[in-house]
Amino acid sequence: AKVEVDAAMKKKFDGWRLRTFLSIFFGYATFYFTRNSFTYAAPGLRQALGFSLEQLGIIASIFPLFYGFSKLIAGILCDRLSARVFMASGLAVTGVLNIIFANQTTMPLFCIVWGLNGIFQGFGAPPSAKLLTNWFAKKERGTWWGFWNTSHNTGGFLIPLLAGTCVRMFGWQYGMIVPGCIAIVMGAILFWRIRDSPADVGLPDVETVYGDGVAAAPPPAAAAADPNAPPAEKENVFVKHVLTNWRVWLLAVAYFFVYFVRQGVCSWSHIFLLDFKQVVNAQEAAFRVSGMELGGLLGSLASGYISDKMLRGRRVPIIVAWMLGVMASLAALWFVPTSYRYLTWFTVFLIGFFIYGPQMLIGLAGAEIVDRRAVSSTIGLLGWIAYLGASVAGFPLTKIVAHLGWPYYIASLIAMSGIAVLLLLPLWRTGAPREAVKAIPGGEEGAELGPAVEGLAPGTVARSCDTCAGTGEVIRLDCLPATPAQVSCKYLEVVCPYCAGKGYVIEQSREGLMPMT
Repeated sequence: AKVEVDAAMKKKFDGWRLRTFLSIFFGYATFYFTRNSFTYAAPGLRQALGFSLEQLGIIASIFPLFYGFSKLIAGILCDRLSARVFMASGLAVTGVLNIIFANQTTMPLFCIVWGLNGIFQGFGAPPSAKLLTNWFAKKERGTWWGFWNTSHNTGGFLIPLLAGTCVRMFGWQYGMIVPGCIAIVMGAILFWRIRDSPADVGLPDVETVYGDGVAAAPPPAAAAADPNAPPAEKENVFVKHVLTNWRVWLLAVAYFFVYFVRQGVCSWSHIFLLDFKQVVNAQEAAFRVSGMELGGLLGSLASGYISDKMLRGRRVPIIVAWMLGVMASLAALWFVPTSYRYLTWFTVFLIGFFIYGPQMLIGLAGAEIVDRRAVSSTIGLLGWIAYLGASVAGFPLTKIVAHLGWPYYIASLIAMSGIAVLLLLPLWRTGAPREAVKAIPGGEEGAELGPAVEGLAPGTVARSCDTCAGTGEVIRLDCLPATPAQVSCKYLEVVCPYCAGKGYVIEQSREGLMPMT
């Protein structure tokens, strides 16, 4: 039952919720300080130690491989450990590893330390999700989750300014040491400020105060799938709906190239400005690429809104349009003169605007084209292949630049964007309502609709809804302003607008062809 709390307890609960949220928001933003520090310290490291661009590329390739592996296991570990300890210790360790990295001089040690950093970087998101679940009720959790999601943009926007300034004033080591020290301090703050659940501070379950009055309970093991489904069907969901789904594989391979472009721009655009465009120093180059995160926020908002409101849930046309925008913006970056400081900033802003939309929408498109039981597996497969693309944007891309020159850097990014577009064209109409291909007699046992559909008159012809795959629900993207400079986006599961939640659409009755609902 819903718990009535007095004013003092309500004030205590509100205070702890705000305290927890601010801690995980700024904590996760700090993870991005120690994740992207190498990117902006690399030019100084290269100059001081005489490293080649290819050697920097090897170090850059190590991180996404280990980070992708860490993301696979971090969620399982976090379910068995304290989220407070998990997140605080993970952040502090990434800070220590950044400081250790700054004191190395050999390639093997650089690679080992940066690979370890990739592993501990995976300790940020799972505990944040667990804490949001424990401290915020289901009916409000989406809003708070969306606000938290902007933390990585906050960290990504600030780190080029912080690290770029440190490198210019004190040397490349301080571009790693200062973010590392901040991470260690923030780790201690997280351990001090966070508690795993309301029960740890003598408060009732959050659902009984802010939710619907029913305390959350761990779901039974049988709830992981439909209890009435045969065992073989439960085991084959991944094979049936993901591994054998050609649409998922097209999206996955396209995602590989999208992440190649994104990582290629994030990791090497500032060195491109220094080496090829002859920008005066690393701090100036860092400023010129700082607009990418802001552009990404606005591009994500625009792509989600247009695909939802104007194209009725069709993601692929927007992804293709945005990738064409990436290609045009990359060409513009090549031609913009070095002396045009703010035009260069705006060009990088446009690259961010156009690349972050596809990065977000491909994952959403994958979730929408599979059975609901296979959504997590689909997102996991897409994410793993995406990070393989990010790793290829390290050493292999720098090898191209070292042997062929910077013109081929831009050419490679444009070519990879074009390949992604070609791969997505067969999916152009995915998500669009289609005309009936195979009519199904209403009420016929064993038909594609499953058991007899109640309420259909004899002779009525219906078919499974193409939009929701017969589930009656679809996943939609909802974006709202979080702060004056940031946008928060979250996924919502809503009633399918084309079948009104029935899972089927009526095609024909005795009176003749009926319009689709």
